[in-house]
Amino acid sequence: MSLPEFTPRESVRRRRLTARDVVAEELRRGIVSGRLPPGTKLTPQEVAERLGVSQTPAREAIQLLTSEGLIQNDAFRGAQVSPLTVEEYEELYLMRIGIEGFAARLGAERIAREGVEQMAELLTEMEHAARAADFDRFYEADHQFHRLHYRATNRESLVRRIMNLRVATERYARVAYRMPKVSMEDTLANHRSLLDAVRAGDGSTCEAVLKEDLSRTLDAFTKGFPLDDAQ
Repeated sequence: MSLPEFTPRESVRRRRLTARDVVAEELRRGIVSGRLPPGTKLTPQEVAERLGVSQTPAREAIQLLTSEGLIQNDAFRGAQVSPLTVEEYEELYLMRIGIEGFAARLGAERIAREGVEQMAELLTEMEHAARAADFDRFYEADHQFHRLHYRATNRESLVRRIMNLRVATERYARVAYRMPKVSMEDTLANHRSLLDAVRAGDGSTCEAVLKEDLSRTLDAFTKGFPLDDAQ
């Protein structure tokens, strides 16, 4: 399977990243969005040609995403996008339920008023994206919504780990949205409840709402997977 056409996004070009980081981010977004589906073969030569870099950063980016679990790399088959498995999904979501619940509670208790209003604006952006069925825009706003919330904890190491987990689970979430019991409207309703709890500074409710949403998605996915085209 050859790589689809893709070029660095404007947001990537504006940031000061190494060549390896630019390539890794583009591959990562391609994988989690489904543009690079499970089983897609990745060679340093082809990746380098598509993104206009040398093979060294392309090779380093593949190694980085292998360490993140998004790519499998062995001597016989080479590098290819990792498959989706229920086992990995359960592991990732159970970790998220544990540490995001804590961050949601602490963030709600510490966030400034300005941060709450920014979260409200991002929720509106998510609603617009949902109506347009624009998944990329929806997830970008969703990540920013939660990053703002969790950064109020003033624990950068915690936030970094959470956001890495969220990226790792995004490709599973996109599959889950094709299942009968999971919808973008359900996610939006949860985010409205979450925002209400954040506004009230109610950490306990915030933690409960977040855990309920993650548990619901986990249950729906494990019961409905695999879809015929998920792999």
